[in-house]
Amino acid sequence: MPGKTIPLSFDQQKQFSLEALRFSDGATWKQIPSGKGKIFWSSYSGELAEGLEPAASVYGYVLAALKIKQAFELQSPLPSGVLISATELQDSVLYILESENAGDAAIDLRDAATGTRLTLELPAQHAALALIGKQTKTVIDKYGF
Repeated sequence: MPGKTIPLSFDQQKQFSLEALRFSDGATWKQIPSGKGKIFWSSYSGELAEGLEPAASVYGYVLAALKIKQAFELQSPLPSGVLISATELQDSVLYILESENAGDAAIDLRDAATGTRLTLELPAQHAALALIGKQTKTVIDKYGF
């Protein structure tokens, strides 16, 4: 990423494999035009780094560079082990929430398409669904909470 440094640390086995993966010009990041889009290429895998911050930083940069808006805005920090997926449909937005956490997780977010706030207690090791209507701007159906 131009002008930005993300600290990465890898375990010894992954580090050994990564030492051979370098661009010929010594760069660690490339943005390559391709048709109407861009290819973003990193010589180091943020997904293999220890912790989630490196991958989140890389993906955050790519989303911002492509001007892709977030589907929702967290109103409070999301506990680790919780996945939230939003799918915009014609008349509604479907949220799928999954917890691999050992404890219940408080979820508080605002949907970008409708402005609707979704708050719930996601039980440990469970999943939940929420359907937000675009016309009513409310949760019109739910499962698992």
